[in-house]
Amino acid sequence: MKISFAIEKFDPKTGGAERYCWDLAHFLAEKGHDVSVICIKASAPENKGIAIHEIRAVKFPQALRHLSFAFSHYLKARKMKDRVHYGVGNTFYMNVYQPHGGLHAAWFEKESQRYTENWRPIIKLIKRLSLKDIVQRGLEWWTLKRTRPVVLAISKMVENDIRAYCGKYQPEIYLIPNGIDTGKYSSSKASRRSSIREFYGLKESDFVFLFVANNFILKGFRVLTEAFGKIIKTGARLLVAGEPDSMSRKLADMFGDTIFFAGKSTDLDYIYPACDCLVHPTFYDACSLVVLEALASGIPVITTSANGAAMFVANGKNGYVIPAADVNALSTAMEKVISGEVPHVEKASFDDSRAVFEKIEKVVIAKGQGR
Repeated sequence: MKISFAIEKFDPKTGGAERYCWDLAHFLAEKGHDVSVICIKASAPENKGIAIHEIRAVKFPQALRHLSFAFSHYLKARKMKDRVHYGVGNTFYMNVYQPHGGLHAAWFEKESQRYTENWRPIIKLIKRLSLKDIVQRGLEWWTLKRTRPVVLAISKMVENDIRAYCGKYQPEIYLIPNGIDTGKYSSSKASRRSSIREFYGLKESDFVFLFVANNFILKGFRVLTEAFGKIIKTGARLLVAGEPDSMSRKLADMFGDTIFFAGKSTDLDYIYPACDCLVHPTFYDACSLVVLEALASGIPVITTSANGAAMFVANGKNGYVIPAADVNALSTAMEKVISGEVPHVEKASFDDSRAVFEKIEKVVIAKGQGR
């Protein structure tokens, strides 16, 4: 099957969607498919059979980069009609669409909850009038209402959001949630629990919550610190993986030596089982990989209903799902985990990443054969 990917940067070190496309493209190439990538910039593929087609786009501002990429991709892709075109966003010419970041319209509403009620309407209006939001809404509308590709939803939440957005016209949607490398993320890595704790200055007797993020604001770090302040008398500790912004750093400094920073860690597969619970109070996540990684590593998870990965969290069995921005609900859930009300982590029902790619391959092949 001839398959073409649309991604602005074909580079696994750039971000989650980029890493996903990189891995999927290499998987399909290894399976013998004719794979090409239309992008602005690319790292050299590990599989030499993957063809790279670099196109031009406006570099700044971001909104014009997205828009110009969409048009440049269209001009290139329409000459390659013998291929199944796979897109993850910021384009409108595709046969298979996987909105890796979820639905923009849903993100816009849920992300706004991080602002106070007084400021929320004003900030939403300002953002609505921004060029970036106008472009994102326009591309999303055109994709779902005019192009009408097959949609791959990475969580039930994303599927529900898309169905509500599309109204009378219901696209063909396949629910294929994210997967992870279950060989890499495993409770067996707990063998290095003591050494990992010692490295970060944590005691074996400490109850350690883990927070992992790149965008501390969106992932709810402020809410977490407020909740942490309510349970600090329990003696719990918080290990933070990622590079905090200045505001988040100041929030953490208020807690002295009860919050520890791990920086950008490359050994998260060992850090997860060295901790006792992942806390991910995100305002929006289409399907957070850190939740899946933590569960596979054998530790419970506290996350929000605004996270698609919450579909894998069963209250009281392997963690808790709480409303976003609810400090009291978060602190209560943290206290319950500390007290042992989550007795063990049940095996979650998500697939290994390779099994996920095999499901996507079947959809792509079916779409190509049905044209």
